[in-house]
Amino acid sequence: MGTTKVILFEDELLLATDLKRQIAPHGFEVCAIFARAEEGLAYLDKIEKKEELPEIILMDITLAGPMDGFEAARLITGRYSSAIVFLSGVNRTKELQQNGSDNSGNFFLVKPVDLNRAIITLKLALISCGEKNTRNQSRHTFKLPAG
Repeated sequence: MGTTKVILFEDELLLATDLKRQIAPHGFEVCAIFARAEEGLAYLDKIEKKEELPEIILMDITLAGPMDGFEAARLITGRYSSAIVFLSGVNRTKELQQNGSDNSGNFFLVKPVDLNRAIITLKLALISCGEKNTRNQSRHTFKLPAG
């Protein structure tokens, strides 16, 4: 069973490293963490092979720097086939519906992130993006983490 590549846009380093550690045993490999959208976009632009692109991007809405997660997600959606899962420190459902509807990713998690909910959301995002990433559809089954 392979792993699913994830890139995390999150300006809270402690939360980012903890989330990376928690999702790893469930088949999700966080390849890079970026506090600023501009840095993450530059990283993605440097990837030359399509198979090296992440299948999922975890995107905090509020990032360090001038660009927010919504704007970064719109740029990513226009260039890549990665599924986007938004992260928010508060329940911003209305804002997510307004801004997230412009993006292919309509999945979101509220911080602090519940591990069971995170795993299910990541798997659903991966499946929903399946037409673009068919090689990953059969990797995951819906098995909740122990705990």
